[in-house]
Amino acid sequence: MNKIRTNIIRSGICVGKVLLNIVYFFMKMLPSNNKIVMLSRQSDGLNIDFNYIKEEILKRNKGIQMKILCKKLRKNPKERLKYVFYIFKCMYHVATAKVCILDGYSIPISILKHKKSLVTIQIWHASGAIKKFGYQSINKKEGRGEEISKIMQMHKNYTYVISPSIATSNFYKEAFRVDNSNIIINGLPRLDYILKDRENDEQLKSFFSEYTKYKHKKTILYIPTFRKNMEHSDTIERVINAIDFSKYNLIIKLHPLDKTKKFLDYTIKKKYNTYDLLRIADYIITDYSSVAFEASILNKPIYFYVYDIDEYKKARGLNVNLFKEMSNSTSKTIEKIITSIENGGYDFEQLEKFKEKYMGHDYYNNTEKLVDFIFKCLDKGVKDEKIKDNIYEVTKEELNV
Repeated sequence: MNKIRTNIIRSGICVGKVLLNIVYFFMKMLPSNNKIVMLSRQSDGLNIDFNYIKEEILKRNKGIQMKILCKKLRKNPKERLKYVFYIFKCMYHVATAKVCILDGYSIPISILKHKKSLVTIQIWHASGAIKKFGYQSINKKEGRGEEISKIMQMHKNYTYVISPSIATSNFYKEAFRVDNSNIIINGLPRLDYILKDRENDEQLKSFFSEYTKYKHKKTILYIPTFRKNMEHSDTIERVINAIDFSKYNLIIKLHPLDKTKKFLDYTIKKKYNTYDLLRIADYIITDYSSVAFEASILNKPIYFYVYDIDEYKKARGLNVNLFKEMSNSTSKTIEKIITSIENGGYDFEQLEKFKEKYMGHDYYNNTEKLVDFIFKCLDKGVKDEKIKDNIYEVTKEELNV
């Protein structure tokens, strides 16, 4: 019965792809305007990266056409039907654009045959990858199945992929199946947000005005990665029980996809995003989340609580050997991490090596540099060799650092 159901789903997807490409064929007859499209299914609203790109573009040229389309794909049948109509909307704007920027897998970008003049830039929604993803995790418990990935042409049609460092490029090449010539070394715009002047930041002033208790004690931020089909309430309770609240505050920031409803006493309003919390925290505890890379540029103590690392390696796979590269701040027990926080003496030299390897050496002006590149793509077109002046040509030797 399952095999019959799988065949029906496969056939339906194939028919849908054909129909979409037929419709898109006629859309492509429309002229390509001087337009930039941004696509995301990570959220239903404008994210920091897209907002920074938008503001920088408008600062330079208010006449540039932009269309930003952000919508999550949900499991509810009614919402899935709405998403089909949303895909048609995306198709129209991509067909009439010169540049498309996306921060994750996009159905219309991957399954459609585009104009040769279209430049697609995958900036991804994370500053690196401790855990494996995309083609790296095919047929893993937490990854995609090989058959469905092939049918949906996962991560196809990227002209360029943004990577924060040479080492990270190695992971992206595998995950997206791209070549060296597709890679641009540049940090995400969100790094400009993270590195904003703390003293004059109205967002942080608002936070400490609303949450006055965080002024008086050191704050520990616990920010675990999303675990598919895995319950981790007991683990969070172990973190809470290990902390001496006479000395420390605790903030728990769960992944947006995490449905855990407990621990409200330790959560913060959504108007303060993950990057605000990184700036507020004195100590950061995570596991396999790429937020560790972003936190590293703040030079704050980062700890890796990897209680399930053996199981996680099997279910997903890891790109980074945390026990080797961050040996002095990685543990399977939360008690050891809290003891380390209390004793002080954090190994910042090890953190510096980690930061330089995965985030490079230049963490500033990421938005400006990225928009410089976007304008080159917009003005010259993908075939112009001058565009590639901005690309760091990654060699095989450098990737194996």
